Amino acid sequence: MNYIFNREKITELISDFYISTGIAVTLYDSSFDIVATSPIYSDCCACIRTKQVCVDNCNRSNLIHFKEATNSTSTIFYACHAGLMETITPIIYDGTVIAYMQTGQFRDEDHVYSSSKKLAEAAKVYGLSEKKLLKLYEKLPVISKTKLRAQLNIMDVIIKSFWENGLIYCNRSMLSVKIEQYIIEHISEKIYISQLCDKFFLSKNSLYRLFKDEFNTTANEFILQKKLNYAQELLKTQAHLDITKVSAACGFSDYNYFIRIFKKRLGITPLQFRKTVGTASEEQ
Repeated sequence: MNYIFNREKITELISDFYISTGIAVTLYDSSFDIVATSPIYSDCCACIRTKQVCVDNCNRSNLIHFKEATNSTSTIFYACHAGLMETITPIIYDGTVIAYMQTGQFRDEDHVYSSSKKLAEAAKVYGLSEKKLLKLYEKLPVISKTKLRAQLNIMDVIIKSFWENGLIYCNRSMLSVKIEQYIIEHISEKIYISQLCDKFFLSKNSLYRLFKDEFNTTANEFILQKKLNYAQELLKTQAHLDITKVSAACGFSDYNYFIRIFKKRLGITPLQFRKTVGTASEEQ
């Protein structure tokens, strides 16, 4: 799908966040290209990036953590290659990560992620002034667990506002929107390709072409992913439903197939997924 970003408005919004918090924010699209920033680097990071080898390592670090955020589907906290703390929040639409919100750089109060020692070591490796870097490091904002939680809550509101205010929207045909809505409304049923063709007066070739052009996938794959997304939502929010009922609610007539395909796609069984989600909620 083709997602359109209102770069000017997004830049204005995250710049306001920077002015009020002192924490820089950068929005990347799904190809890891910068959409908007406010500014992109702290003075400490800018100093590190004066060496090309540092830039290469920064980009490599970003890529690693973008992928980690994609897999976790939630905000991750990490130390960059030079020992500065950053966070990445994946922006998800319909179960797919379409952008990433990166914040940083800052020092965490408990020194779990940020490290002056690691920064000093990086200065030696890269041939940078250790004294200058450490001085700039001390100017980075310090963030406590309480402040970090507040920051993430505000960031969540900002991300939601992107959709509500039309700052991110999907450039799609009305027909594809109607087909997607139909699939969602009939998610608990077995949905056949012929059924979609009849409903929307399309030949099979036309339907297949539409899914390729609009969703960059096949019709069957799209339907399956919708069902698995719904299954994950039920497992997260409907603890009273056993796995059999979750399977039926998602339109899987074969319970064993549901278990197999869920594990194949997510790497864990539905029951393990529910336990993992429950554990994560308790830790927060």
